[in-house]
Amino acid sequence: MGETGAVTRVGLVLGGGGYTGTAFHAGVLGALADVVDFDGRDAEVIVGTSAGSTAAALLRAGFPPQEYVARMCGEALSEQASRVLEGIGPLAALPSQDLDFRAGMAAPELALQILKRPWRYRVGTFAAAVLPEGRVSTEATGVSMGDLFVDWPPEKTWLPAVSLSSGRREVFGRDSFPVLGDAVAASCAVPGLFPPVVIDDDRYVDGGCHSVHSLDLLADEALDLVIVSAPMAISGPPGSLSQRARTPIRRQLWREARGVQATTTPVIAIAPDAALAAVMGLNSMDVTLRPEVARRAYRYVSHGLLGLRHLFD
Repeated sequence: MGETGAVTRVGLVLGGGGYTGTAFHAGVLGALADVVDFDGRDAEVIVGTSAGSTAAALLRAGFPPQEYVARMCGEALSEQASRVLEGIGPLAALPSQDLDFRAGMAAPELALQILKRPWRYRVGTFAAAVLPEGRVSTEATGVSMGDLFVDWPPEKTWLPAVSLSSGRREVFGRDSFPVLGDAVAASCAVPGLFPPVVIDDDRYVDGGCHSVHSLDLLADEALDLVIVSAPMAISGPPGSLSQRARTPIRRQLWREARGVQATTTPVIAIAPDAALAAVMGLNSMDVTLRPEVARRAYRYVSHGLLGLRHLFD
């Protein structure tokens, strides 16, 4: 950070959250661009987990963050935005699916490994191992990002997923560089809903099984500022009993934020309040909620950012 206090090296963390999470990211990225003049495409490093991986890929492909809300609402886009979206098509509605436990566990060997040494693994990883493999094609998520890039983006773009052989987090774009579309699909492969994505003979599932945000990855990046878009966390007290499910995610975010702040890097975490969380509802895969969530998130975040404009001057 320079003597004037303006930030130049910004890390951007885009957390998991399904279709409503994608819409929340749209509001956050649009408000950042319009209110504090921060363009997410210029981030020094982007960490995108699950739904956040799709937003990260689009940003690195050059999609203007100012038009993200318009995309969520099905409104007309500029020529530049339309060009980026060519080849991936519109976001399709998600087919319904019930868990089929007759199919057995997705990774019984990993489940046994975790039971022997549970302290080494995250609860989400155990759930990924014991749940059956999903049957909904990853194409239904609209994450066919392979046409966006011939090679991996030159800028730091990290997409976490979880290996079903080791139970460990793999950070695509840092640890290995598969086809970007495969990395996005792997990071979005919600256990029990989507089948694991095979990359280099290993099967991968949603990076949120390890951490909804993976903010901890930025602890050693010597950044001026880290901005987190956290659609599954909550700001302030939950407004209903169902919203209390967001509290553990907020605690995980706080733990990771403290680790980054310990390196003297400030963290701004943006999460919905109880009112916005109520609009987002319980089903994060409800595609019909995207327009309303995106619009409300934009207004909510724009108001909250007004006092931070000096950081980006």
